[in-house]
Amino acid sequence: MGHDYVDMGVDMLDDFVPLNLRMALANATLANDPMTNQVTQSHYGLLRLRAAIAKMYSPLIGQDLDPEANTLITLGATEAIYAAFFGHTSSGDEWIVIEPAYSIYLPIIKMCRGVAKVTSLKLGKHKGEVHGNDWVLDKRELASLFNARTKGILVNNPLNPVGKVYTREELQFIADLAVKYDALVITDEAHEWVAYKPHVRIGSLPGMFDRTITIGSATKSFSVSGWRIGWAYGPKDLINNLKTVHRGSVYYTPTLQQIALAYGFEEEIRNYGLPTSYFVSHREQVKVNRDLVVKAFLDAGMNLTIADGGSCMLVDWSPLKTRLPNVHGATDFAKWLVANIGILGLPATSYYSEKHQSMGEDYLRFCYNKKYYNLVEAARRLKKIKYGISQ
Repeated sequence: MGHDYVDMGVDMLDDFVPLNLRMALANATLANDPMTNQVTQSHYGLLRLRAAIAKMYSPLIGQDLDPEANTLITLGATEAIYAAFFGHTSSGDEWIVIEPAYSIYLPIIKMCRGVAKVTSLKLGKHKGEVHGNDWVLDKRELASLFNARTKGILVNNPLNPVGKVYTREELQFIADLAVKYDALVITDEAHEWVAYKPHVRIGSLPGMFDRTITIGSATKSFSVSGWRIGWAYGPKDLINNLKTVHRGSVYYTPTLQQIALAYGFEEEIRNYGLPTSYFVSHREQVKVNRDLVVKAFLDAGMNLTIADGGSCMLVDWSPLKTRLPNVHGATDFAKWLVANIGILGLPATSYYSEKHQSMGEDYLRFCYNKKYYNLVEAARRLKKIKYGISQ
C-alpha cells in the first residue's frame, strides 16, 4: 500500500503485470534494432500492433478490419476519446452522455464547443441483491434528447462506475435512435474483457459499424496504466478524423510499449477463451476480488451494486447516516472513511453533471483490481464499522 490507507479509489492494479508482458517490453528495449527506441514509421501506430488489433476484433464485430484504414493507436484511451470528439464536433453539435459517466467526457465536449445532453440511468431495483444491470435506461428521456442537432451519443460499456453491461436490447434501442437521427456512436469499451454478462459491441449490430467509433485501453485490458496506450477502430472515414487530431496534437505514441502490446495481443489471439489467456484469468481474479469486497461492505452495514462488468462498484453508505450525524454527503463520507477506517473511495458525485450532483451523494466508488492481500486488509478494516463507529 505504501501509506496508512488502502487505496480503493483509483482503478489501477497495484501488483505486477504478467511476466511475459514485462519480458516483451524488456526484450523490445534491448533488441538489436536501433529503431525500436525511435518513433514508429507511421504516425498512427506500429503496424504490428494495429494488425493484431484488427485480427482480434474483426471476428468480434463481424467486419474485416484493415489495420491501416480502420485502426489508430493513441496515447491511452483518453486520447482516443479526445480525438473522437474533436474530430467529429462542430460548434453547437450536441452529444448525448449517459450518467453516471467518466468525468472526462463532459469537459472534452465543452472544450470542442459541443453541447452535452445528459440522461441518467435509474436504479430499477431497491430490495434484495442489486447488480449493475439493475441500473436501467430511461428510454423515454433518452429518446427525447435526440434531434436534428444531435451529432452522436457516448456509450460506456461496461459502464464505470456501476458495472453495467448493456443488454443487446438496450444497445439496439440506442442503435435505432442513432440510425433514425443519423447520429454517430462513440463507444468506450475500456473494461470490455471484464464482463460477467454477455458483452455485445454496439458496432457489431446490423448497420452500426459505419457510424461507430470503438475505443479500447491497455490500462484496463492488460493492467498497464503507465504504458499509456489506447486504440480506436471503426470505418475509414470516421477514423480518418481521429487521425487528423492525433497527428496535430500527440503526433506519435511510445514505440516500445506498442511492441510489447503487439506481443500481448498475439498471445491473446492464440489463447482466446482458454485458461491460459490473460483476459480470462484476469477476469476470474477480478471476480474473486469483487466477491470478497462485496461481502465486506455488506457486513459493514452498507448497500451496494454488484458489478456485472469492470473492476469498480458503487457502495451506498446511506444506511450509516443515523450513526454519523455530522457526515453530510459523499465527499464528507469519503473523508471520514479514510481518516477513521483507513480506506480510500471516490465520491460518486464526480460521475454526475452539476445539475445531477445530488444523485451521487449517497454513493462512493470502490475499485478492486488490486492485490488480494490489500483487499483482505480493507475487509479487516471495514469490521471497525460493524463493531462500532466513532465520529
